[in-house]
Formats: sequence, C-alpha cells, structure tokens
Amino acid sequence: MARDETVRDSKRDRLIDRRSYLKLAGATAVSAAAAGAATAANYDTITVPAGETKTIDVGDGETFENKLIDMTADGASALVTTSGSNWTIRNVGFKGTHPGGHYLMTPGVAAAEGTGLIENVYMGDGQVARSGSGGIWVDANLPHQGTITFRNVHVAGFIDNGLYGSGPGAQGHGGNLHVESSYFAANTISNVRLNAKERPCNVTDTVVDATGNDPCGEGCSAPGSTTTRAIWSWYGETHLRNCDVVGSVATAKGGSVTKTNTRTGDDADLTPPKGVPMSAKAAASGSGTGGNSGKRSSGNGSGKQSADGSSSGNAAQATVRRVANGRGLPNVISIASSDAGTTTNYELTVSGKLRKSTDRSATKDAEDDVENGTATGAVAGGTDSYRFGGAVTNLDIDGRATVFIDGEQVASGEAGLPNALVVDGSGSPNAVSEYSFDVSGKVRGSGDSGRIEAHDTVESKRVSGRIVDAKDGYRFSGRLTRFQVDGPATVTLEPGEN
Repeated sequence: MARDETVRDSKRDRLIDRRSYLKLAGATAVSAAAAGAATAANYDTITVPAGETKTIDVGDGETFENKLIDMTADGASALVTTSGSNWTIRNVGFKGTHPGGHYLMTPGVAAAEGTGLIENVYMGDGQVARSGSGGIWVDANLPHQGTITFRNVHVAGFIDNGLYGSGPGAQGHGGNLHVESSYFAANTISNVRLNAKERPCNVTDTVVDATGNDPCGEGCSAPGSTTTRAIWSWYGETHLRNCDVVGSVATAKGGSVTKTNTRTGDDADLTPPKGVPMSAKAAASGSGTGGNSGKRSSGNGSGKQSADGSSSGNAAQATVRRVANGRGLPNVISIASSDAGTTTNYELTVSGKLRKSTDRSATKDAEDDVENGTATGAVAGGTDSYRFGGAVTNLDIDGRATVFIDGEQVASGEAGLPNALVVDGSGSPNAVSEYSFDVSGKVRGSGDSGRIEAHDTVESKRVSGRIVDAKDGYRFSGRLTRFQVDGPATVTLEPGEN
C-alpha cells in the first residue's frame, strides 16, 4: 500500500478527519466521537482497523445503504465493488483520508440494458498526496456495459482521478454513465472523466472545481504534477447541462463536449448543489446538506431544459434556473464602519460569483471595484455589502470594521478561515506537548480559541508550537493535510462550511 512518508509512516503523525476529536498521548492516537456531533439514527458504522482494507461487494439486484465507513485509523481504507446489474449504493459516507493503493469504489454494470445507481455518497476527505489510484474507477474489467447514474455524490481531494469512467471505452465496451446534482473538487488528473464511446454521457446540475488539487505520484505519468481537468470526455459525446465549472473542459480520442446553460470560470457559482452530503455522517444518515435550497434542481425534476436554459417544467423549476444563473446569489457579507472620520480599506475574495448589494442598508459606491470574484473598497461611517456564491476565501481589512456573514457577526480575521483547531494541554499539568501541522489553505493563530506565544510559529501553510498547561488555537482554510504531536495534548478540529 503506497504511503506518503511525511504523512503516514511516522508513528506520531496522524491526519485529523472532519469533525474529529483525538486524544494523543506520546506516540499513540486514540480516536473518539466527532466533536459536538449528535448521534444520528438509521445507519451502521463499519470500522476498518489500522493498516487494513475492508472490501465490500454489492451483487446483482442488491442494495447497500445507510453505512458510515470509518477509515480514520492509520492506513485504513475500504473498497466497494459491484457485480451483476440493477444494484444500488445509497447513503454511504467514507470517513477518513484514503491512504491510496486502490480506488475506494469500482462499480460496473454487466448487462448492456442493466443499470446501477450511486446516490448520496460522501467521499470528500481526500487522499494522501502522491499515493496511487484515486476515488472511483468504473470497472472496465467486469466489463461495464450498462449505465451507472451518480446522483448527489461528493468527491474531493483524490490523486488519480475523482471519477475515472473512461476505461470501458478504452477496452471497446459500450457502457456509459451519467452524473446528476453532484460536487467534485480538487481531484488531480481529472475530476469527472467520462467514457462515451457508443452512448452519450450527461453531466447535469453539477459543480466541478478543479483548483487546489494535490500533486500526483505513483501511477502518474508525471509524478509531482498537479495538472487536472474539470471535465474530460473520451471517445464520444458528453453533454453538460446547468453546470458550474472551474477548470479545463478537455477531450481525448475523439471525445466531444456540448454545454447548455453551463457557467465556467469566473461566472461559475461553486456552491455545492442542494442535497449533496457535506460529511460522511450526513451521507450515511441520508441527510444531504450541501448548498443553498434554491440553487439548482436535485437532478430528479421532470422539466425539460431548452438550449437557452429555460425550463418547460413547473414554476419552481424555473425559479431554480434563475438562481443558478446567478441572479439570486444566496449569501451576504457586509463590512460596516461606525467611524465617519476614519477610512477602512478592504479586499474580499470568494470562491463563486460576487456582486454588490444594498443589504444591511449598504450603499453602492463607484470606488468599490468587483472583478473575478474579488472586491476592493473602503468604508467610513457606512456599510458595503456583497451577495456571493461559494465561500469567502479571503478577507483583508486595513482599519476597523465589523463584519457580518448572512446576518451574523464574525471576527474579521476569521472570514475566509472557517476551520478551527485547538491544541489543549490544560488537562495534563506541567506536561510539555510539542506539535506541528500543515494545511492546504491559509492559517493564523486565533486568540478566541487559545493563546499564541512567541515559540508558536506560523510560516506559510505550516504551524509548529509548544504548550504547557494551556491551549493554542488556530483558524485555517482548506484541508488539514498533516498533524504531529509529542505529548499528552488533546486536539479538537471543528471544520466550518467551506
């Protein structure tokens, strides 16, 4: 099993999963319940021991549903395979960073007229950088000859493709796949790679963000490369309908792509579609929580969309289309100043679309500039507001101002840094704990959740520190990619909504 030496092999290195709570004593890590998470009903937890891979096969006509696959132990992973046709995989959450060496899921439909459904699945905790294989590989060896529908799936942070579906076409088989109301982000090589040799593939109501991916390694033609594609169509037709895409839309071996009502680049709204699970628990319990309730349809609507993006369905569907076109951006950020005698300058960046608004009685001033998801402006005794899609990725304020996001006041330094991490040594008086960790985004010390002293350092994406009978707190964006501690400290991670 391939491993990244800097992340997986040190006995004191542990990756902290989303909403996790770890008690680390010396070189030993013991996982406990998710921090602040309530117990959900109606799903089973499959716990994979350290260093092992749990293989689960879903047979002809079977349904595998309401499972949380816990891979948080060091080197633990899982592989879900299928056989036969007319099977269903529904409400499944993979919790923990994939160590690589195989794909997490290898589905295929044996019969040409058969189907498979993969619905409400979370694979968003990513994979160890430079490890081999990736998220989903459509099983060309079965061979896959039918149709698989992926609906409300979340695939993020994989190294060797997020959804790799071109294999059957390479072997001359006619199977295809469709993607509906799903979210793909930061997958290296490709996010959605489709086989469409004999029958078209459709990607509908889906968000693909190709930025922020980790370097590939084993099995990659150019180890260390971060080259990726948002959509990669091989052999035949791929149709994008009502999608938001950041990254290249590429073709190979005669593939083609058509776009209908699809926004790309700076025009894309990267808010995950409604119903996409944003955690393993949300998937397992069947409660998709992604996005805004009015952003786009669930992929199950019967209304047919014309080439101009209008809908022949009901009025509710038409409203969804208008919101998806950016004329109903769901989130609001306001920067307010009560001192008319002092000017406060700011720069704001979001991951989706951004425009000025008059929320919270804000004014639209000519000197405030909005371009490519970034706004620069100034306030002095007034308020500037913006509506946006996606998330706040950066907010720099030079001066004093109060910041509100969706009506709630937030610390200005924490906007764009949604995740909180606290290293707590207060439970072990006089004991020294030394720690270090890396993140994929930005990071800073947070006095709201712990002290930061001279021997605690933040350099680019890396943090190191030491505590004795105290707490150190940090805020960061992106993902936690490495954590190491030597001592009895307790570590809590509470991710926000990225």
